[in-house]
Amino acid sequence: MGTYPFSVEAARLRMGRWRGSADVAYLVPLSNASSLTPVALGQAVEHLHGQGFRTVITAAVGPAERDQFGEAGFVKREALHLLQRDLTLPLPDRPSRSLGLRRATARDRLSILELDKETFEPFWQLDRDGLDEAIGATPVARLRVARDHELLGYAITGQAQRQGYLQRLAISVRSQRTGLGQALVADALHWLRRRHSLTCWVNTQEANEPALRLYTRLGFVPASHQLSVMQREL
Repeated sequence: MGTYPFSVEAARLRMGRWRGSADVAYLVPLSNASSLTPVALGQAVEHLHGQGFRTVITAAVGPAERDQFGEAGFVKREALHLLQRDLTLPLPDRPSRSLGLRRATARDRLSILELDKETFEPFWQLDRDGLDEAIGATPVARLRVARDHELLGYAITGQAQRQGYLQRLAISVRSQRTGLGQALVADALHWLRRRHSLTCWVNTQEANEPALRLYTRLGFVPASHQLSVMQREL
């Protein structure tokens, strides 16, 4: 089951299953923080409880949304670094064509999901719906892969107006520390600049120090606030 829209009072939300789980729901706020009142979120939670869910996980949210969810009984599950890259500044070199980066096709989808399971701990792994959610999170998106006889890495980049988003980056174990991660990020940054984006945003788990070092090396700097994933037991 994919996600679906849900509205109550002024709050607009998207909800569904978390990574294909039978009893964990996923909740994405689509309206501003002031609309996420305890009454509105309480009705959303009641709806999910009626659907048989036992736990609710939110998308990564900023401080204002975090506080609103906190008033509705949610607690912080994960803290994330939020980083930004000024695309008007010099970019890292374009990746060499010898790396064979290309646009993904439908045939790559299964390999992408398998690589995701290899790369991320279970809480963060994508299923088919999660992959579609990541690709569809922005009006324009680009899914790029690198492979020889097997998938070596992939990246999802999105654009909304003049803002860019590195939605997902995964590198196979055997291809880590080979420069492939840097190449996929550089490829994404150059694509966003060609589309006249001004900034690229990315988030990563606090414990993911290799990813943080990579992004810092490529010119990303910490944003003025960080993100949180909130959770509530039903």
